[in-house]
Amino acid sequence: MTIFGAIFLASCGNSGEYYEKTPEQVTHAIKSAHLPTHVLGKQIKRSRVTQPAPDTVVTTLLGEGGREMMHFVTTVTPDGTGSRVATEIAIPEGVKERLDEAVAKDPMANYAMNLMHVVAREHVVAAIEGRPFDMTLGNPNAQAAMEMNPQMRAQFEQANKAASDMAKYEQQLDFEQNYGSDWGDSGAGTSDGWGN
Repeated sequence: MTIFGAIFLASCGNSGEYYEKTPEQVTHAIKSAHLPTHVLGKQIKRSRVTQPAPDTVVTTLLGEGGREMMHFVTTVTPDGTGSRVATEIAIPEGVKERLDEAVAKDPMANYAMNLMHVVAREHVVAAIEGRPFDMTLGNPNAQAAMEMNPQMRAQFEQANKAASDMAKYEQQLDFEQNYGSDWGDSGAGTSDGWGN
């Protein structure tokens, strides 16, 4: 995948995680999923989904002016009646150099990259399982706290929905400012999944 530059992080496993769904079901689920860009910080304005090959779905994080900041590259291979799914993070040249510098200077940048890997995995797993994105990212302390306090869970989910709705609105506005409103929503129906 040289068009995406060097692969920065290893995949979630050599053979990937197994799901009892066909490759077509898996790729469709990932292409249709909304990436909650509000958890990624202000530099990420929206995302775009493409399928450059039958077994590959790429979710691209876009910055200001549509600049490609990062790619979640998911490979889906058949395995019996199900599929093996592996997700990698690829960073375009130019962005990677700046990121390497930031990681060398600031340990928090390295933490943020590790967290990005967790976000990529959760995005894909939630899509395949047909459930909402887990905003706790599997943090057992946060999950335990919400189990003990249903009111906290309700407030958390309400705040997350508001933030997600705002992120969707901002993405649509950014898209329309860059490309016009003629194709915005209808773009999601094209073969490569553009419009998310």
